[in-house]
Amino acid sequence: METNQTGGVSKRVYAFIIVALLLINSFTLYQFFNERKTSEDLGSKKMALQHQFNNLSDTLTIRTGELEQFKGKNAELDKAIAEKQDQISREKKLIQNLFTKAKLSQAELSRARDLIAQYQISISDMSAKVDELTKQNQELMAKNGQLNTDLSLEKSTTSKLTEQNKGLSQKVQVGSLLPIAKVDVEAIRKRNNGKEVPVKRAKVAESLRISFETGENKVLDPGPLSLYVRIINPKGETIAVTDQGSGTILSSEKPEPVQYTKKADFDYSQTNKKVVVYWSQNIKEPGTYKVEVYQNGYVVGQGQVKLS
Repeated sequence: METNQTGGVSKRVYAFIIVALLLINSFTLYQFFNERKTSEDLGSKKMALQHQFNNLSDTLTIRTGELEQFKGKNAELDKAIAEKQDQISREKKLIQNLFTKAKLSQAELSRARDLIAQYQISISDMSAKVDELTKQNQELMAKNGQLNTDLSLEKSTTSKLTEQNKGLSQKVQVGSLLPIAKVDVEAIRKRNNGKEVPVKRAKVAESLRISFETGENKVLDPGPLSLYVRIINPKGETIAVTDQGSGTILSSEKPEPVQYTKKADFDYSQTNKKVVVYWSQNIKEPGTYKVEVYQNGYVVGQGQVKLS
């Protein structure tokens, strides 16, 4: 009877142990699969966050390149740009440090998510600044373009007015020239009594006598007036002796200065006046001596004499 009772107790103990082992195994398997699932979920979330981070980093690279074109134009703006870029760099480094770990805990995953959200906001702020600066730059370029157009039109108008004024000035200048119809050129020598006698031979000529009448010009203001006499020898050279009053004048027809032989100064009173100029240097060579009379750079009279 006792033997039967002992065997029944043993069977119940064995059954309890088996049930307990089954429960422990079931719990262990549950824990294993649960942890595995949690780990897989964390891994998937980490990959998703890392993908989001990489996309944001690509966007950051593009916007940073666009922002570089605005540097160096304004010290205050440069400082603001540098501060924003430093902030984004710090946020980026923190996120990269988290992703270097093989596995992330739930807390670290939440930290990475928060940092990425802040990172995205910082990039959005910088993108908005880039768009604002780009718009301002485009508006400024449009204004500058309009100013350049206006300036070109103004320059064109000014140039036309300058040309018109130049033309009018030239007309006034030409209108004020003396109407010298004829320039008489003679080689002369003086007799003992002082009388001037015309000669035809260069060897006996003592000087050239150049005479002309100015004619009347009511446009030309009365007052002191200078005319410039140029004597050209038979070789085509201007006769000029500095210590005898020779010099140069600007020509209205040639870019380079023109030499003159002698200056004739007189008072003009808007009436016809006779002017006589004498020249005695370097006239012993036979040939034709040409004379040009200049006023304000214009040739207003010409004459010549041939000596044998």
